[in-house]
Amino acid sequence: MEYFITGIDTDIGKTYVTRGLALSFERSQRKVGVYKPLQSGAIKTNSGYLAPDIEAVKILSKTINTKCSYLLEGEVSPALAARLAGVKIDINKIKTDFNSFRSENEYTLVEGAGGILAPAADNMLCADLIKELNIPIIIVTVPFLGRLNHTLLTVHYAQSRGITIKGVIVNKIPVSTNDLASKNFINELKMYMDVPIIGMLKDAEYSYNENEFMQIVKQL
Repeated sequence: MEYFITGIDTDIGKTYVTRGLALSFERSQRKVGVYKPLQSGAIKTNSGYLAPDIEAVKILSKTINTKCSYLLEGEVSPALAARLAGVKIDINKIKTDFNSFRSENEYTLVEGAGGILAPAADNMLCADLIKELNIPIIIVTVPFLGRLNHTLLTVHYAQSRGITIKGVIVNKIPVSTNDLASKNFINELKMYMDVPIIGMLKDAEYSYNENEFMQIVKQL
């Protein structure tokens, strides 16, 4: 089975969710792989470039399969990073890499870049990439002011494109808060969308909470 991990924005925890799910699948005796089609913000080393999102997975496990098709410098969208580097992103290469990689795993998690409308390449958004790969998505959101709007926009846009949504994961839930937006976020979200919330992850400074992630894995 394959899932594309997308989000309502950048820096909302896609990598945290991806590696948490991957580790949980592995602990459930499943062969799992994490594929990053497009990595901007790549880290330059003496021996080449590293994908920070992939490295985050490797820190937790040395046996989870990983692959990245394009490593690009710059904290910008993959489309802009590729343009600045003079690199032409080939969707056929991504599809070939993906199909080959997923054949090696029982579960393959594909981590996107930014939100669903982030530019993936010239004339191609992340949503277009998802359509090309033809796999369901998991949307990662956070329970803060203004993010209800972001989440509903992401859900409704994906549905308008015919993209299958497996569910929404709410990340960075405050352990204790008096903030009205945060306290009521999940109930409000349920009121305005017809997509299941398959995970609720407490804000724990990104430490892996096995119980929380195992509850999500049981639904996948």
